[in-house]
Amino acid sequence: MQAKIVFSLAIASLALAGCATIRRTPFTEAQQAMATIPGIPAARFWADAPDAARQMSPAFMGTLGERSMLALSGGTDNGAYGAGVLNGWTLTGNRPEFSIVTGVSTGALIAPFAFLGSDQDATLKRLGTTMSAKDVYRGRFPLAIPASPSAASTKPLQKLIASVVTDPLIDRIGREHARGRRLFVGTANLDAQRMVIWNMGAIAVSTAPNRYELFRQVLLASSSIPALFPPVMIKAEAGGRVISEMHVDGGTTAQILILPDENITGDRPPTGARPLHIYVIVNNKLNSEFHLVTPKTIPIASQSFSLNLRSSLSGTVNLSYLYAKAHGIDFNISFIDKDYPGEARKLFDTAYMRGLYEHGLLVAQSAGFWKKRPPDEDK
Repeated sequence: MQAKIVFSLAIASLALAGCATIRRTPFTEAQQAMATIPGIPAARFWADAPDAARQMSPAFMGTLGERSMLALSGGTDNGAYGAGVLNGWTLTGNRPEFSIVTGVSTGALIAPFAFLGSDQDATLKRLGTTMSAKDVYRGRFPLAIPASPSAASTKPLQKLIASVVTDPLIDRIGREHARGRRLFVGTANLDAQRMVIWNMGAIAVSTAPNRYELFRQVLLASSSIPALFPPVMIKAEAGGRVISEMHVDGGTTAQILILPDENITGDRPPTGARPLHIYVIVNNKLNSEFHLVTPKTIPIASQSFSLNLRSSLSGTVNLSYLYAKAHGIDFNISFIDKDYPGEARKLFDTAYMRGLYEHGLLVAQSAGFWKKRPPDEDK
């Protein structure tokens, strides 16, 4: 449902789009390939890099010598489900201290709080139950859209991120990184057409003067739906020259970051002799939803866009499950049930989000709420 809402808004903006006001000095593919973040060489890497798995490997082990990974998917306002699940999980007393937490899109906004632990549950509840559209974006004046990079401004979201992702909170993430724990967020680099994995702990623990600003920029970028929201321009350095990279919603390339491509497609087993537990929270439905399509351009395109996103998400989840099963990794997944009502609504409808948060809260406290495999299409 949320994919259809986003697509309709994006189509409307593209229909009005003209030249953008973002001014950039051109740079080459070779310059992009060598670009780094000044003062933070370990800030990011390509998701499809040959050594991505090594760069994501944590040094931290839990109290029982085990590693636990939490992966949080995209899903716009459906992120309220993930917030509810995490808080309900806390109430069971079984929520582990994660070795790795990853987040994409709305999952990126949840990830720092999930990473730090249950003392951040109040913030998760606030994000899942009190947010509304006015806290996320502000529509542009229609006549201004042709000269703008998007249909809406994300200044409200920037303000919200700054209010909850404070400098002291980022410092805490840096200290956890020093313990060996890892926090990763995915964005899409539009110029390179590749997913970038940001090592948020490496940013937080650095002494770079812009580390706080960059940390919040990455969260905003991972949540910036192309065309609806403006891209986030992140400065990098290539051969002594500053370039301005264009980053958008990580869900543009992948709706969730579970295991690097190298792991899933390669033959090597996961590194580390200790047991690995993977917990996947999908802020969406994994089953298809029947919807009789009106034979007109926008409804057809909208349904096709929704199908593409769901298929991509399901494919990633299924491949990760098969890899985990083949290598003795404990795989656990939670997702929004196909029968949960998702009636037509405005994006970031507070009442809908509050209901979905409560649903996740209750589901997480029920017996056997973690599923051991993705759902079958007909169940």
